[in-house]
Amino acid sequence: MVTEAMKLARFDHPKHGTFDSPEAVLKSDKLSDSEKSDILSEWKSSLTHILHNEPNAPAVKETHASLDDAMERLAAGRF
Repeated sequence: MVTEAMKLARFDHPKHGTFDSPEAVLKSDKLSDSEKSDILSEWKSSLTHILHNEPNAPAVKETHASLDDAMERLAAGRF
């Protein structure tokens, strides 16, 4: 499970590509704000599932917190 958790510290989106961090999603000039929001939400959902099964996965916990921050910044228009 640890390897699965580490793999999910990045996100592969079938249409928009791979993102190494939530910050990379925010900085992408190829995505609309709506697409950024969708990607961040999908990523967070996948990590929430992993955290449920592996609550002490440090890379996942860190990325989950970064996603929360990125989603707040996107909603506030601060990115």
